Amino acid sequence: MNEQLTTYTIRSKNSINVWVFKYDLNGFLNEFKNMEGVLSEKQFQWFFVQGNFPYLEVTIKEWSKRLKNNFEIEKNLPVLDFEAIWKLYDNKVKRVFAEKQWNKLNDADRIKCFLHIPKYHKRIAKSKEAQAHFSTYINQRYFDDED
Repeated sequence: MNEQLTTYTIRSKNSINVWVFKYDLNGFLNEFKNMEGVLSEKQFQWFFVQGNFPYLEVTIKEWSKRLKNNFEIEKNLPVLDFEAIWKLYDNKVKRVFAEKQWNKLNDADRIKCFLHIPKYHKRIAKSKEAQAHFSTYINQRYFDDED
């Protein structure tokens, strides 16, 4: 599955270190990469022993305020476009109608769709109900259902 991730690139102002943290739409760490440099013993202690490793996105947001003298932090938002959601949704019919409805949604509702569709797929697989066309899924706000 092609997951939508918010990416933070962190560049140290005091060393050559460059780290990339990727968070899912719920704000949980999905991926961490050390792109450049090696963690020093001091950095290792700070991250892992002192408990500063940002496994939640909210921690990176706090870093942006607290540690701006030490780090350059670049944020790249997840892709919430129609192509991404169309790949995620299994019932690929009536694309034109679906895209029109998608374009009417605000970003908060689009995020709800990305988070809800995997749950929806599990529910319909279990219940054997037919999957709605994506335009119907949007119009009837299936993404607001509790699964």
